This record gives sequence, C-alpha cells and structure tokens, in this order.
Amino acid sequence: MPVPPTDSTPTADQWAGSKRPILQYISSLIQIARWQLVAAVVIMTITSLTEGLGVALLFPILQVAGFNLANQGHVGHYTGEVRVLLVRSGLAPTLWLATLLLIFMLLMGLRSLFSRVQSVLTFRTVLTYELALSRRLYQAIINADWLFLVRRRSSDFTHALTAELARVANGTYLLIGTVANAILALVYIALALKLSAGMTSLVLATGAALLLVSRRWMRAVHESGTAVSESVSEVYSAATEHLQNLKAMKFYDAQTSDLTMFSSLQSSALQQSLANTRSQAAAAFWFEAGSLAVLGAIIFASLEILNVAPASILLLLAIFTRLIPRLAAGQSQLQAFLSELPAFENLMTIYRGCLANAEVPSAPGPGPSLAQEIRLERVSFQYEAQRPLVLEELSLTIAAGKITAIVGSSGAGKSTIADMVNGLLSPITGRVLVDGAELTPQKARTWRRHVGYVAQDTVLFHDTVRANLRWANPDASEQEMQEGLSLAAADFAFELPQGLDTTVGDRGMLLSHGQRQRIALARALLRKPGLLILDEATSSLDFENEKRILDAIERLQGRTTVLMIAHRVSAIQRADMIYVIENGRVAESGDWHSLSSRPSDRVGSLFRLQDALA
Repeated sequence: MPVPPTDSTPTADQWAGSKRPILQYISSLIQIARWQLVAAVVIMTITSLTEGLGVALLFPILQVAGFNLANQGHVGHYTGEVRVLLVRSGLAPTLWLATLLLIFMLLMGLRSLFSRVQSVLTFRTVLTYELALSRRLYQAIINADWLFLVRRRSSDFTHALTAELARVANGTYLLIGTVANAILALVYIALALKLSAGMTSLVLATGAALLLVSRRWMRAVHESGTAVSESVSEVYSAATEHLQNLKAMKFYDAQTSDLTMFSSLQSSALQQSLANTRSQAAAAFWFEAGSLAVLGAIIFASLEILNVAPASILLLLAIFTRLIPRLAAGQSQLQAFLSELPAFENLMTIYRGCLANAEVPSAPGPGPSLAQEIRLERVSFQYEAQRPLVLEELSLTIAAGKITAIVGSSGAGKSTIADMVNGLLSPITGRVLVDGAELTPQKARTWRRHVGYVAQDTVLFHDTVRANLRWANPDASEQEMQEGLSLAAADFAFELPQGLDTTVGDRGMLLSHGQRQRIALARALLRKPGLLILDEATSSLDFENEKRILDAIERLQGRTTVLMIAHRVSAIQRADMIYVIENGRVAESGDWHSLSSRPSDRVGSLFRLQDALA
C-alpha cells in the first residue's frame, strides 16, 4: 500500500538534485533533522565549554595550593586575574582552594551529564534521519512505474533499504562525532591562543598543512568505500536470489558449486573491506604521527626561540595533549564517514531513478468503471527499445460479466496483456479502453482499485490467514472474509489449528499449493473486484484443487468479469471467449466449441493434444 506523503517531504529538486554527494548528504540531513541537529550542536558546545573551563582551572588551583606562578608569562597573568576575582568575592583565603576544587568537580560533573544528553540526542538525530530516508526511499520504490521495477533486480532495492541504509546511519554517527570533536577542538584552540598566540598559530598552520597532505588518503578511502558498496551489493543479491531458489538448488544437488560461488563473492567483499580499513588506518597513523612530530618541534622552538614561559608551555602541553587526540579522532571519523558516503550515493541513485520513473499521479474523480467491455485497440508494446515487440497491433475485447481466456505458447505475450489490462503497463501505440474511455496512466491507479489479481506463483506473507486476507482490504469484516473464503472454496482455513489466526509460514509454505491459491483467490475477491485476472492461477494444481477453484470462478459469472490466462483445456473450456495469441497477435478467437471443431488448423490440434494429456 503506498505510503502517503507528508508535508516535510521535499521535492525531487530539493532532495535528489545534482549536488556533490557530501553537500547533498548534509543538505538532506539538515532538511530532515534540523531541530535535532541544532539541539545536538548546542549540547556539544556546552559540553566542550565545561571541559575547557575545567582544564583552565588547573593552574589557578595550583596557584592557590602554593605554587608560585606569578612570573610565568600569560599563565601568571591569568592566575593573577583569578586571584583578583577570589578577593573581590569576599571569600576567606582558607576557602579558596576548596571553592576552586568544588567548581572544578561541578564542571566535570556537568560535562558528564551533558555528554550523556549529547549521546541521546545524537542517537535521536541518527534515528530520525534513518527512518526518514527509509520511508522516502520505500515510498519512491513502491510508487515507481512497473516497467522500471521489472528492469531492476529486486535485491538492489532490498539492499538499499537494509545494508546501505545501515551504512548511512553509521556515517551520520561519524559525522556528528566529527562535529563534536571539532567544537571541542575550537574551545581548546581558543584557550591555547590566549596563552600563546604565536605557538598556537604555528600548530594550526602545520595542522592545516597535514590536512592538505591527507586529502590523497581521503580520496583513497572514498574510492575503496565505493568498491565496498558494490561488492557487498553483489553478495547481498546472490544470497537473496539463491535462497529464493533453495529448493531447486537441493533438487540439482548444487550446494557445493553454489557455496563456491557465494564464498568467492564474499571473499571479494571482505578484501575490499580490508583495503578500506587499511586506507583509514594509514591515514589516521600518518596524521597522528605528523601531529606529534610537529608539536614536538614547535615546543622546542617555543622554548628556544619564542621564549615562552615554562608554566605556559606546561599548560599548553596539557591543552595540546587533549587537543591532538581530538583532532586525530575527528580526522579518523571523517575518513570513516567518507568510506560510508558511497552507500548514500547508491541510495540516492536508486531514489532518483524511482522518482524519474514514478507512476503518473492519479487524476481526480472516481476513475474508470466496467459495465460493458474492455477493448484493446491495435496495441503494441516492447519492454526495451533494443528488444523485439512483445505485442504488435493486437486487438481484442473482454466482455463485462463474462469469462475470457487467453492462451498461447510461452512468450507469446499473455501476461503482458494482463498487465496492460490492469494498467501496470501502457502500450507504445494503440489504446486500452474501459467502457469506451481510454485507460491512461493518470487513471491506472484508480482503475486497479477495481481489479483483483491471482498469479501462478502465489506468495503469502509470513503472517496469519486473517492478516493475509486483510492485506488486500484492511477494512474487511469477519463476515466478508468468511464469504470470500467460501466463494473461493477455501473453507479449509476455518479448520486450521488456530483458524484464521494460523500462521501460514514463509511465503505460505505451511500450506499446500492448492490451499495457497485458494487463499489468494479469496484475498482477491475481498476487494469485490469488477475485473478478476487469473494469470496461470491453476496451471500447477492437481485436478481436484483446480476443479475447486474453477467452480468458484464459474460462480462469479455475471457479477464479475474474469480474464483467465491458462494452458489447460479444463480451464479454457469454461470460458465464454477464447483468444489464441501467437507472436504478439491474435491468431484465433472464439468459444471452446468453435475452436476445438477446427481439425485442420494447429489450434484445434493443440487443444486435442492437451485434452488427451489431461
């Protein structure tokens, strides 16, 4: 069911533009979690200030404790200012040390408290952003045009909504951590500038040079992150597709070869991840080693050339020993963020693709209704420009209240006709008419509300029978569900261990194929459809289960229009009109008796052969 948009949902131009990835990422983060980010930055600033003020109190405490720092340059001047404040406060000198220690402990306690609040705010920001991205991407996928969706691997969408989204969330943590370290670094830099502007300026200049040098490492980390995203996507796709075909794999005893293939893909992904980690570790090592070497050289120059007072050097060391790890951590977090950024790029590529191929919005009004007929007029269709036409100048009529069957060999275009009738596909030429009104893309979604659909490979959700029924009609009452099950010859559902509250298992595997088909038919009938499409819905059933479903379908005649795509004679012969499709065209048409009485053509021969096999 489509997720309704919200007022906060940005337009395609706002959220999926052509900005550089990191700018687009930051822009989307601000749009989605603006106020959480503001609150987090405020708390980060307060946390950093309390820590910085705590460090700044160390030398006044030492001065009051008996160390003479009066002639120690900026430190002496600073401790003197604190002493003047203590004198003006009116406190007895014997309480100065206790007061300063109490303030120091209070500041450190506040720092711990604000750090805790900062952690909660960070998590809240990340969670808000992750949920918004997930919702918007999922909304874009389910509202995309069907033709676009069938051209992509479904595992690509699943991978983006799970693994890639988790990487984006981790990247958000890293980015916010980088900001927190940057704010604290600014506080320490301000303190250092107060003590020695010359020495601090040298440190900042060399730090900027180190950052410029590390740009090469940043590019390498981003490139390896892209490779990680691609290789993990391949592993995810392989795992999804092969697990979906696990039964066939066991039939063919292909576990060994399948494991070899999966292990090869996984090994490649792990090697890419290892290369990415090496790039990050190398960047962090050289930045930290370079920072320490530069700091040592600057301290030596400050003592021998700038003549900075020893006490100032000591306090600067205290500050820089706190600052350097913060800078290193920030740089490491930035590298890790760049490693996760390709996940956001991949996510946005899928999002932009879905937006560019979105279904046309529904036109206002009730939409088409079926009272007379559905008519295909000279329709042609192809899935891709370089491929041959699937349908070519095809015309047929589906009478309201009747059963119409479409038959033909595999690949003749039968399922394409069904998808065109229900509005999932639009012809490249020709028209689809419902009671004389053209079924345009603007009317397709409202039209599908009047359509029920049952496919050959019915997949139920891993939930109860009741939940699977209500998936098609959330407002269905108990009586309506009972009527739908009875009409679909699915009364067995009431005899299950927990009745309609029985869980059907993964893809409905705890039920037989025939039971799944009848539950699917009941689900379709709950929509009270004007048109019921059965796409090979009985082809793989045994005779007894097929008869039950066909009897149920026949009881719908007169009140529901049925379009049946089938191969078996037992299903075809119940139709009021049969169209034989060959190479995308109508080769023959008529009722069962008129078609089967043509012994000279291939259609009659085909029906007699199928009848004999049945």
